[in-house]
Amino acid sequence: MDEQPFLIPITDRAAYLARVHIGTTIPLLALCLVPFSARLYIRAWPIWRFGWDDALIVAGLVSFALAITDWVLVLGEMFTSPQLITVSRATNATMLAYIAIPVWGLAMTCIKASVALTLLRLPLDRVWIISLRVILAVLVVYLVGDTVYIFTKCRPLQASWDFTVVNPQCTDPHTDVIVSSIATAVNITTDVLLSLAPMITLWNVRRPLRERVLVCILTGMGLFASLVSILKAVLIMSWGDRNVEDPWALAVSISTYTIGEQFLALLAACSPSLKGPIQKLLRKFGILLTRYETNISFVHISPTRRRRIDAESGISSGQYDEIADGVTSGKPSRAASTSGEASTSTSSSAASGQDDALKSPDIITNHVS
Repeated sequence: MDEQPFLIPITDRAAYLARVHIGTTIPLLALCLVPFSARLYIRAWPIWRFGWDDALIVAGLVSFALAITDWVLVLGEMFTSPQLITVSRATNATMLAYIAIPVWGLAMTCIKASVALTLLRLPLDRVWIISLRVILAVLVVYLVGDTVYIFTKCRPLQASWDFTVVNPQCTDPHTDVIVSSIATAVNITTDVLLSLAPMITLWNVRRPLRERVLVCILTGMGLFASLVSILKAVLIMSWGDRNVEDPWALAVSISTYTIGEQFLALLAACSPSLKGPIQKLLRKFGILLTRYETNISFVHISPTRRRRIDAESGISSGQYDEIADGVTSGKPSRAASTSGEASTSTSSSAASGQDDALKSPDIITNHVS
């Protein structure tokens, strides 16, 4: 008589959490498409603004593709109804989920590096500039270290997801918890810093309160990713505990928070691109965020200061708007080109006079997008 194959139960709770995972991550994925498409559109239309920062857009494309890949990989462990599955089926699902770990790490690194490099283009304080460079270094170091750990924690590697391997040599689950805790600390710290850097800069700009609130909300979306990281860290503390009644349900919950964190980070990276469309939508309902033209001009410079800058730089007042268009589009304007030689010796004075305008949320969000 043939032996009955060993079956692994998918409990009601695990099936319920799988349905929650699908019902949560699909709307998040659809929501990410909106700001991501807006970011690409703004960079290409009406003025083609792909330049030295093409790498940022490529990083955004790669990170978005990796985010979707990661989401698809973990779907293998989502069983939406209670059932009994074979060991081979459970092994395949676990293998895909394990492969998703380095994919998630690479995607998160691309997303956050894209944000950090973009923020470095803004007129930030020296402390923030140093902090952003440190963040970039930490992201790269952690990605390399985590990837090495993932592919060397078990010998043979197959033992990482196949518990039928005989006499494997693997690190204990407590080490996995420590590595995951380090990842959580890195993610929370970087999310908070990358969110606060533009928020603090924009809040000190002399712009209408409603406009500053909107921009800060858009640039602060990364704080939601930090909250998800904290919730995931709480669950990971139970990973490897033999007293856990339903390890499959725990794995599904961790996957949900992992994918949610990833999509929220991507949403935060692209959300500033929505400022223009939201501002136009509110204007149709009679809600104005600013009484100035959204195509920013040097309106913050007082008349006295502007006349002094005119005299020192040789740039007439009528040329400021054209220069502003050149700054916003990333291309030198005709006025700036013709007066560049005349104002070389006094460029530092002109730059100080234009400081407030360069820190405008419109210019900042154009750069972020």
